[in-house]
Amino acid sequence: MSDKNFSCNPPEILSPVGDNEALLGAIKGGADAVYLGVGEFNARQGAKNFTADDLEAAVDLAHSHGVLVYLALNIPIKQKELQQALDIVDRAYAAGIDAIILQDIGLLRLLNETYPDLDLHASTQMTIHNKEGVDFAAGLGAKRVIVSRELTTDEVKDIVDHSNVGIEVFVHGALCYSYSGKCLFSSFLHDRSANRGACAQPCRRRYSFLVNGREIDERHIGGSYPISCAELSTLTGLEEIVKTGVVSLKIEGRMKKPEYVTASAAAYKAAVESICRPGESPTREELETGEAELAKLFYRGFTRGFILGEKGVSHPRYSSNYGAFLGKVLDISRSKGNTKLTVRLEEDLQVKDGISIFTRERMLGSAVTGIITITGEHVKSAKKGEKVGLEISSKTGRAVQRGDELYLTTDTQLLDTLQKTKLKALPVSLKAKARKGERFKVEIREESGKREESGKGSRKEESAYAEFADDYIVQGAEKAPTTEEQIRRAMESLGDTPFEAASIEIEADENIFIPVGVLKNTRRKAAELLLEKTLKAKKKEQKHPNLADLNHLCAVESGTENQNEESKNEVGKNEGSKSEISINRARVKGAASKKLLLSVEVQEISSLLQAAIAGADIAYIPASMFEELMSHKNSEKLEDLKAERTELVFRIPRITHDSELGELKPLLEKIRDAGFTVACSSLGAAQLAKELSIPFVAQKDFNIFNAFTASTFYQAGAYRATLSSELNLSEIKNVCETLQACEVSGQTEILVYGRELMLITENDLLKPLVDRKIVRKESEVLLVDQSGSEFPVQRLGTRTLIYNSKVLDMLKYVKNIKGYGVDVLRLDLSFSSDAEVKEVIEAYKEALAGKETKLKPARGVEYTTGHYFKGV
Repeated sequence: MSDKNFSCNPPEILSPVGDNEALLGAIKGGADAVYLGVGEFNARQGAKNFTADDLEAAVDLAHSHGVLVYLALNIPIKQKELQQALDIVDRAYAAGIDAIILQDIGLLRLLNETYPDLDLHASTQMTIHNKEGVDFAAGLGAKRVIVSRELTTDEVKDIVDHSNVGIEVFVHGALCYSYSGKCLFSSFLHDRSANRGACAQPCRRRYSFLVNGREIDERHIGGSYPISCAELSTLTGLEEIVKTGVVSLKIEGRMKKPEYVTASAAAYKAAVESICRPGESPTREELETGEAELAKLFYRGFTRGFILGEKGVSHPRYSSNYGAFLGKVLDISRSKGNTKLTVRLEEDLQVKDGISIFTRERMLGSAVTGIITITGEHVKSAKKGEKVGLEISSKTGRAVQRGDELYLTTDTQLLDTLQKTKLKALPVSLKAKARKGERFKVEIREESGKREESGKGSRKEESAYAEFADDYIVQGAEKAPTTEEQIRRAMESLGDTPFEAASIEIEADENIFIPVGVLKNTRRKAAELLLEKTLKAKKKEQKHPNLADLNHLCAVESGTENQNEESKNEVGKNEGSKSEISINRARVKGAASKKLLLSVEVQEISSLLQAAIAGADIAYIPASMFEELMSHKNSEKLEDLKAERTELVFRIPRITHDSELGELKPLLEKIRDAGFTVACSSLGAAQLAKELSIPFVAQKDFNIFNAFTASTFYQAGAYRATLSSELNLSEIKNVCETLQACEVSGQTEILVYGRELMLITENDLLKPLVDRKIVRKESEVLLVDQSGSEFPVQRLGTRTLIYNSKVLDMLKYVKNIKGYGVDVLRLDLSFSSDAEVKEVIEAYKEALAGKETKLKPARGVEYTTGHYFKGV
């Protein structure tokens, strides 16, 4: 399968654990580490999860088998939740947790300050997809970064080669359609935040397309579920991933059953060990067999994923688990009691196994109640390749036709085998010392140290060691002497301990006698001491952190603010009068502006000019428009912008892989030298702005939920932070009041008007329609759900953007917002004509001036107040 011209250390196999049964399943499968959640502070609220009270027992169980435990605290944390989050981490820290997985960079900074000896991992929800993003997270204290699932192996290897922290990737399980799972679809449709772990999975539902008002046949896009992803499975291409040098391979599935956890861990563990074993590699057939076993446990189509170069990750035919392909219906015979389906089996099958049937109408499920051979004999099982009749219920059988596909959803034999798998024991070496006239002693040591993250990769901890000497003094034998073999057998019998004897050394005099009870008791006591020592080594003293004592972390370091101001002044010196349109320094200065400012997001230069004339204080425009705006033909428009004293901010694209960010760098330098600032939506873009000394706006894509996250961006060079649109007004006030108490000079901004971007995906959703010339550049494309809601879809290169069916409008409540502490109200007019830009800005300006005003509703458009009066 491979040239084997490389050597590697097997990367960690990291398994999902939704409850204690799944934890046992991971240990059975040989996982090196597990990740789990406590309560609702994690990205899988639908899993059973663990309570704070039973966390220590779970950690002890894992550690007793040599398995590391990571606590997933990977959601944005509200201001009022920070103390509770700290309390959870404190208990986990004391229990001996090995690392915390985080999305919230404010919490990351708090924990790095409070627990310098605790490993912190940057969650994939941070959407880190370039080297600069890794550097940003590492600079805040992250020891490991779980990069976006949208990267290829070449991109991952480049990041690994240029990073000083460990890199982790997903290799198996469910994929989110949205980049790194950062998504507002569920939030705005069902008030259940995917970013907060409560996703209602709207991507798994039926949708149709309208192109310029015309409904498109679903056959053009392959089915009714165009944004439902297949399951990621990289087993057959795992060697390519291992070659990148990542330290950890992550399996998704904290809501999956224990058998899935066992099987997936075992399959990937066996594969990486074979890949990294000199002169050996798993065969293609072995890997495909392993993948077929995993398909029996959960399957809705497999994709190799972006990481292995497969961009078509959606599975439009069907969105639920339907198992491994079993064969096609060759013939049907029906009777009153049941239906017999004739099929040539693609998998072994037993009576009572579960199957699903792809009928013309929908997927149906049934148990196999009988198996009949071609000679008419009833049997309990049949082998792959045999032609047999399968008996199913007559009710289900009525909908089945010849040619329908059958899938194996429940393999009872496989489940039984996995359930009976023994827990993987921790290998230990034992040494028994039996010298005449001395106490009988047993020394016990872990055979190999456990992994511990250290800088770029991982190192081994020193092996735990214990010894116990019995009171019994070894005597000379009067009759039957104790043999070395008897001592060896006693040492091997480690019973119900989590250990297994990997090697046994015996130092014994000849012709000695030791009672069997003494042999076993000494071995047992030594093993107990080793276990106690192993678990105790991980325990820590609780620190009981108080958030109030950490408020100094909220304040921006004095040097940072001065440095930002100096860089802005330097820009002004370089470009003279051009700096007049970059930043109105009086607006940036101060914890809150004397008046609420109005910012506008537009896509075209004509809309930009219209926004300035209409009175917008700040205008956001794509960075790609810079060269055109600076061209000679637009010199008069620039003069107009100067006259209006509009702050102009250039938006960096939301997603910028390393190659794209590299291409952007010269443009950003020009933007800086011309006296302008930028708006960043990714940590990589923020890091680049920081390195280039460009003051920036932290966009709402960062899910800023608390003052510590906002202030982290201020410290990195941001002068404005746009808060998450999932916060309600009360929560926004909490953030602003905390920032004011910290005397932070950066501004806060919220979106009050516009059509929210719900997700961006690397999947080229419209490609089939573009290839058929159904969709052209100027086409209006709508994704329509079963309730009739219409979601605008845009194609950006080969990426896809999906927007909310409703338009956010808070015009009626502007006078109320004034008291909540924000500095800037943003209007997203990306979808608006120049006339609409003028109308909306003027209406909001009047509202800010205290006048009664209202907008003329657009025809066929629904409006919403978003989460401002409810939150998530």
